[in-house]
Amino acid sequence: MSSPTVSDNGAFRSIWLIAEREIVTRARTKSFVISTALLMVVIVVGAIVLAAFTGRDDAKKIGVVGADASLSQTISAVGSATDTKLDVVTLDSTDQARSQVTAGDLEAALVPDATATSQILISKSGVDPTIDGILRGAVDQVVTTQALAARGVDQSTLPRASITVEQTQPDNPDEGQRIVIALVGTILLITAIMMGGSMVAVGVVEEKTSRVVEILLATIKPLHLLWGKIIGIGAIALAQVLVLGGTALIAGKATGLLTIPGAALGMFAAVIAWFVLGFLFFATLYAATGALVSRQEELSASSAPLTILAMAVMYSGIFGIQALDSTIVTTLSWIPPFSAALMPIRIATGDASALQIIVTFALMILACAIATWTAARIYQRTILRTGSRVKWSEALSLSR
Repeated sequence: MSSPTVSDNGAFRSIWLIAEREIVTRARTKSFVISTALLMVVIVVGAIVLAAFTGRDDAKKIGVVGADASLSQTISAVGSATDTKLDVVTLDSTDQARSQVTAGDLEAALVPDATATSQILISKSGVDPTIDGILRGAVDQVVTTQALAARGVDQSTLPRASITVEQTQPDNPDEGQRIVIALVGTILLITAIMMGGSMVAVGVVEEKTSRVVEILLATIKPLHLLWGKIIGIGAIALAQVLVLGGTALIAGKATGLLTIPGAALGMFAAVIAWFVLGFLFFATLYAATGALVSRQEELSASSAPLTILAMAVMYSGIFGIQALDSTIVTTLSWIPPFSAALMPIRIATGDASALQIIVTFALMILACAIATWTAARIYQRTILRTGSRVKWSEALSLSR
């Protein structure tokens, strides 16, 4: 009864030693530290700049000649009703109105005509249709009100139209934040795949080229070496994602871009879960890619299919958000590894049912298992082979 435990402990210890070596080696490299620090700076600066632009006062200034308080108040009220920011400025003369409109200080200006029964709209080069409609509606409302008052009509007795808003879908105030988190998670996933996957492949080739792998395999099994490398580099990639994700959440909270509701935190957890599966899928295959070659120069050609697949996954996530209801995006969201990029976004928008989430997550786990099994067999059979590059077709035949 004791031998399996000893064997399991030995396997665990071997894997952990390799993983620890990868973590310590990669974490101490200047390129990793500098790239992580630069990305953190970019995230913080980007949050500050975005907050400055989204939080600035973009109200359009409208001039009104004369002290017609009712007209100014009506313009502001109609603007608020249409969710349009308008800043109404009182002007003393027509010349002042023309001067400020020409200088670009005012979007437009209203000037009473000679009869003082209508208004002249002054603009520099045309008025935005929304603002034009607001001003015309406000003027018409004021003129009608004044005409009724002049005729002694009690406006309080007049019937007033009302509109009751009925929504077919309730508001989801956290949706925008959850979509941002999911989209950023997709970008970080692809970044980790491209960088972490390349590190796995390069590490395998380096050990193979320097014959270090022969020394390592004299004391540990090939699968232990493979899993130690994947776990070590995967831990580094995940730590980097958590640091960058935490930086983004803190920067978003500090700048007011994010309120960090519970739904957003849940979305962050979902992104991490899909990230782990997506990275595992590609990392194992990148390790097999490294075992197929004997020189660094051959690695780009050998890993080209994986790079193309990773780019396809990235583009499906970035551009798929614009058409989540399309047939191709809906279909791809069921297919691994595209589901790793698309499902967090569909969860964020509420387009994914609980059944789809469970099934696609299970399918992604199955895909990871198949990729791991295939990569392990390729790795075992080609890690000690030197000479010409082993083609994927040959490697797959060896793995059977």
